[in-house]
Amino acid sequence: MSSNPQPPQATIVSPPPKKKKAMRAYLLLAGLAGAALAVYFIHGYLTRDEVSTDDAQVDADVVPVAARVGGVILKMDVSDNEQVKAGQPIAHIDPADYKAKHDAAQADLDAANAQADAADKQVAIVKSTSSGGLSSAKAQLQGSSASVRSAAAQVQAAQAQVARTKSELVKAEGDLVRAKTLHDQGAITQQALETAQVARDTAAAAVDSATANLAGARDMQALAQTRIAEAEGRVTQSAPVDEQVAAATANARLAHARADSAKAAFALAELQLKYTTIYAPVDGYVSRLAAHTGQMVQAGMTLVMVVPAVSYVVANFKETQLERIQPGDPVDISIDALSGGPLKGKVVSISAGTGARFSMLPPDNATGNFVKVVQRVPVKIAWEPNQDLSRLHAGLSAEVTVHLHSK
Repeated sequence: MSSNPQPPQATIVSPPPKKKKAMRAYLLLAGLAGAALAVYFIHGYLTRDEVSTDDAQVDADVVPVAARVGGVILKMDVSDNEQVKAGQPIAHIDPADYKAKHDAAQADLDAANAQADAADKQVAIVKSTSSGGLSSAKAQLQGSSASVRSAAAQVQAAQAQVARTKSELVKAEGDLVRAKTLHDQGAITQQALETAQVARDTAAAAVDSATANLAGARDMQALAQTRIAEAEGRVTQSAPVDEQVAAATANARLAHARADSAKAAFALAELQLKYTTIYAPVDGYVSRLAAHTGQMVQAGMTLVMVVPAVSYVVANFKETQLERIQPGDPVDISIDALSGGPLKGKVVSISAGTGARFSMLPPDNATGNFVKVVQRVPVKIAWEPNQDLSRLHAGLSAEVTVHLHSK
């Protein structure tokens, strides 16, 4: 019996081993690329409200402490890297010269104040004496005028007396002539003649006396007129009371101005004496000590740098990262030199200019050599309270992540 022939079976040809490995590599790469893309997009989605930069550093407002007066340093109270408190003495400059200037200024001030007081009293004296002198001179003028009038009246009275005595003398002489005639005729006695002679002599003496009184009255009148001229001169001399008081007041103002100048000089000397002791301006740490005991220093010379205990972070973000950054945004800060979790901070302010704009040679895009470069803008970040910041130092590098507020 014949058997049916079996159909030929298909032969499965396996790919070479090298092709299998290449396929697996391609699939692995594709998977890794897909995973990377997935991680990228997932990370981008999760960090869509964050911006970061590693261009950041811890900063502080370093205070250079300089001498305000020159001299020899007697003592330095601090050393490098020492912690200081605000108001703590740092250095002492020899105060001997400034103490002498202070004492001299004090003496000048005392003298100027004494002169000002004397000038004030002189004003009061001038006011009193000038007014009193003018009143006295006017009173004397009035008295002299009254004396002149009295002397004129006495002159008139003396002139009347002279005229009366002359009339009596003329009558006595006539009586004497008639008496002589009658005596010669034997009509009267010798005694009557002698009586007439005596009357005539008496009248003549009365004329002489009245004439002398008239001369004396005229002399008194002339003297009274002289006294009027003298009194008028005193009134004229005493009349400018306002001018005399103004002159005394001007002298007083000058004395007070000198006193003010002496007071200012004393205040300056007092300040310079005070400046011989140099104090720490803020709490912080001493750095870059540049002066030592016995060294001669000049005014304005920097003796030491004080790094304040209060620091902050300056992060330089790209201009493309600034759109949503606002003051108050929370910040995570990682310090390169410190281990542990990130420190917390918040955005305080954003600079009004880029870092390049404040460089010594800022770029000028109008020169024709313009190449667009992404600029960086400084952002100031303050520390949140209740954190251990004792190990921070100005200048340490940091990485900053700002958590943005959602729009």
